[in-house]
Amino acid sequence: MIFKIVNDILINSTDKRRFDKGHKYYKDGYIQSVKYTNINMLDIFKTNKNKILTIEGEVASANNSSVYNSSIIIDLKNKNIENAFCDCEDYHKRSSYGDFNLCKHIVASGLYVCNLLKSDVISNLKQTTFVVKNNDKIKRNIDFINKDLLEYFKSKPKEKVNLDIKVEYAGEHNFNCDFKIGIDKMYVMKDLKEFAFCRLQSKSLVYGVDFAYNPIDNYFDYENEKIIEMIEEYGINLSNNSFSRDFKSMKVKGCQVKRLFKALEFTNFDFKFRNMYYKPSVIEGNLPINFNLDLNEDKVTLKSNDNLPYPLSLKGDVLFYKGDIYILNDENGIYYKKLYSVLSEFNEIKFEQNQVSQVLSDIIPKINNICSHVVIDESIKENISKDLKIKYYFDLEDSNITCKVEFDYYEKDKFIIKDIERENDAIYHLYRNFFEFRNDKYVFKGNEEQLYDFLSKEINKFKEIGEVYYSDKLKEKTIYNSSSIKVGLGEEINHYLEFNFKIENVDKSEYKKIIEAFKNKKRFYKLGNGNFINLEEYETKETFKLMESLGFTTNYDKIKMHFSKALYLDNLLREKKLPYINGKENIDKIIKKFEDIKNKKFDISSKLNATLRDYQRDSLNWFETLDYLGFGGILADEMGLGKTIQTISFLLKRENKKTLIVTPTSLIHNWKSEFEKFAPSLKVGIIHGLKKDRLNLIKNINDYDVMITTYGSLRNDLDEYEKLQFDYCIIDEAQNIKNPMASVTDAVKSINAKNKFALSGTPIENNLVELWSIFDFIMPGYLYNLSKFNAVFIKDESQLENLKRMIQPFILRRTKKEVIKELPPKIEKKYIVEMGKAQKNTYGIYVENIKEKLKENENIKNKITVLSYLTKLRQLCLDPNVVIEDYKGKSAKIETCLEIVKERIEENNKILVFSQFTSVLKNLGKKLSKKGISYYYLDGSTKAMDRTNLVNDFNNNDEVKVFLISLKAGGTGLNLTSANTVVHLDPWWNSSVENQASDRAHRIGQKQVVEVIKLIAKGTIEEKIIELQERKKDLIDNMINENLSNANMLSSISEEEIIYLLQ
Repeated sequence: MIFKIVNDILINSTDKRRFDKGHKYYKDGYIQSVKYTNINMLDIFKTNKNKILTIEGEVASANNSSVYNSSIIIDLKNKNIENAFCDCEDYHKRSSYGDFNLCKHIVASGLYVCNLLKSDVISNLKQTTFVVKNNDKIKRNIDFINKDLLEYFKSKPKEKVNLDIKVEYAGEHNFNCDFKIGIDKMYVMKDLKEFAFCRLQSKSLVYGVDFAYNPIDNYFDYENEKIIEMIEEYGINLSNNSFSRDFKSMKVKGCQVKRLFKALEFTNFDFKFRNMYYKPSVIEGNLPINFNLDLNEDKVTLKSNDNLPYPLSLKGDVLFYKGDIYILNDENGIYYKKLYSVLSEFNEIKFEQNQVSQVLSDIIPKINNICSHVVIDESIKENISKDLKIKYYFDLEDSNITCKVEFDYYEKDKFIIKDIERENDAIYHLYRNFFEFRNDKYVFKGNEEQLYDFLSKEINKFKEIGEVYYSDKLKEKTIYNSSSIKVGLGEEINHYLEFNFKIENVDKSEYKKIIEAFKNKKRFYKLGNGNFINLEEYETKETFKLMESLGFTTNYDKIKMHFSKALYLDNLLREKKLPYINGKENIDKIIKKFEDIKNKKFDISSKLNATLRDYQRDSLNWFETLDYLGFGGILADEMGLGKTIQTISFLLKRENKKTLIVTPTSLIHNWKSEFEKFAPSLKVGIIHGLKKDRLNLIKNINDYDVMITTYGSLRNDLDEYEKLQFDYCIIDEAQNIKNPMASVTDAVKSINAKNKFALSGTPIENNLVELWSIFDFIMPGYLYNLSKFNAVFIKDESQLENLKRMIQPFILRRTKKEVIKELPPKIEKKYIVEMGKAQKNTYGIYVENIKEKLKENENIKNKITVLSYLTKLRQLCLDPNVVIEDYKGKSAKIETCLEIVKERIEENNKILVFSQFTSVLKNLGKKLSKKGISYYYLDGSTKAMDRTNLVNDFNNNDEVKVFLISLKAGGTGLNLTSANTVVHLDPWWNSSVENQASDRAHRIGQKQVVEVIKLIAKGTIEEKIIELQERKKDLIDNMINENLSNANMLSSISEEEIIYLLQ
């Protein structure tokens, strides 16, 4: 049987160890495929011919990283091996010609076929050969697979392989390339297709006993790798039907020629050209030859005395010259090939004299790019002219801008060398500006915006290239700049100045659209006649911004400006924010009045029982100046600087005048007390309390110089007040009228008074509308109505600088740091308090619950609902007992506050504790009592007189060290300078409210350093509130103090902020 013959030969031709390994490879499924000849057993015995069995196999290595190709040819009749081969290292080391020592891979393939023969598979088949793919899974356990992977990916040093290259020019721009490969000994690459697939499949390819190439184990240097890539591409594209010589030699032609020699630029190689052998250098650059341009009688001759390089490539960009290869760029190659074709046939080219200019302009520059040098006859050189004048002729034809270009070489009697680069640049400049060539001219085809750019600036850039000429029609196409805009002011008549505005040669009917285009941030406006208004110039922008800020947004004819805006206008002119204004002298007259009053020193009334500080004297002058001119104002000094006494000193000089002061209920008795203390000569009445008592005082108003009432009482008695006329109306804590829609605001603004002033340390708490509302009280109409104010200043961020300039003369703001050098510092500290486990869990549950409610109900726009949610979270941060009945856990903040109070009392300090939540303060009070600590308590329910008494008692009683105060009720009007420690249990939305409270202690009269402690619950809504505070603080400071630049001015809490707070 055949399988028995094969099996015996395998056993007898190898040792037991290799046979066993081969048997294991066969059993474990390492054989990937086998190919063998079909043998009919009967034929073996019918003839005397030798019957041959050929077995070829692919067997995986132990680590599966390689596949070895093995083969064995067996003479079945004589029972011997005709030939054997395997590309594994073991076979090469042990076998030689005629002596076949089989390796495990040959054994495995042979045993595999034995099994097939044994099954009598072959006898039933008729084909000559049979290929079997082994689909059995290799029987390997997980340990083997791990070992296999580790071996495959193991870092191994690669060995460099050398490459010998021989290039032969085969004619017709074709080349044959032959290669040798090896390390110590070089082997001919006989099959480039096999090599290509070896690289693609990362398999070994045996070249000899001493060398097998494997792309995993071997590498080529950088330059040789370029050639190897070409070999790989070539080999892959070879078909099985290709000629055998094509497998050995790489054929190169077409565009691959240049690629080949560029790859060989830094490589040594042999080059065979016309039966001669060379070791060429590859050189990129000009050819080392000269051309001559000679003038002979009436002809000009172009030739070269050198032998011309031979074009190797079809394009002419690869050339052979004196044993070296030269490479030109594509364009130079094309021109050289044409030149070569003519000169190789005729040796020289002759031109007529009238063609010389074209030769010099077109041919010579291109030859200069190809060769080392062009030698031009001296008689030609002496008569060359390069002088070029470029002329643009712009015209307007049928509403289209056209241009003709003229290239003028004005020395007509010389040989002209055209400046092609300048000519092309001149044309390119037209294309760049959206001109297209039509018939004999260039026509502008851009859009409206591109036309504006061309007329406003681009057309002038053509002057940098050449001479520019305009037709009369085109000159009529105008762009009006700021110089065409005229602004003028007439004389002051009845406190108004006539404001004149004009754009020369532009119809007034288009003014509105022009300014609308400016508001929409357009760069220009196209007039009905096709001309343009330039809206980009700084002066134009400032003029239109001025008009808008003055309220001139619809009517531009016979405009009147109130003289109160003169200070604002003068400020702009001094800062050079505006172009020249006709009639500026009329502003100067008004400003002089201001300056005269401002520089006048007003005496302090001798009846004032106090000594004013310097800054308080300044504010008295400020009051007097504004009052003299009939203007109101806002005294916005920081809390604690004595706004009350400054106001009293002003009123003390207003003898026989009637003044109404409106104040929060909590401050009404404080005002009465201050008048009695500093101005006892003034008769002061308090309109507060029972209705009948209030009405009685109103009826007897003439008996008093100053009447003091509250915001609530004023609203209730408004009908009575509307019958009265006051000289002055002054409101304290003016932020009470910040909401222009509130009834109390309407009531305050209904008071009839010749002049009005507002006092507030925080005239802006949340948004610019609050500022407008206060100005609408002190100077109605100065900042226009609310809708116009919103349109001009809130929606247009560019106007905020102007808004600041407008309000600046009428707001006086000083900080304690600026004016009271002797006031001790205020040290602010934030204590981040970690909640306990129970409190933290409770807070987290509520946060998730609120988020779910907001998702389900989509009621985030219902601010009342949302505020209730947020309030509950803030209470949980403070003391869960006020939200949850029978809460058993502790409150981290209450515990921390008790520790601070205990420590400060031991140091003999007095402490103010503020909170928005009275329920929390009451709980804290109970805990203080349990610890034997006495305290005072004040909230909104405390009567005005009791407030005054509590303050006096606390300041004078050394036994009581703690004062618990509701933030809103006690944040204003209290003087508690005996305390030097302030604790804020919870942060309020606006830090200015907290600062007001802190300044109950940090104010005039304080002798000690004031420590302000803010308790913040870690990881809660309170940390987010602090961040919102910082944003609002910056914005308020920018408006009221120095800088105004941020357009995102304060708004009520937004939806985004609500979501942020709950994150």
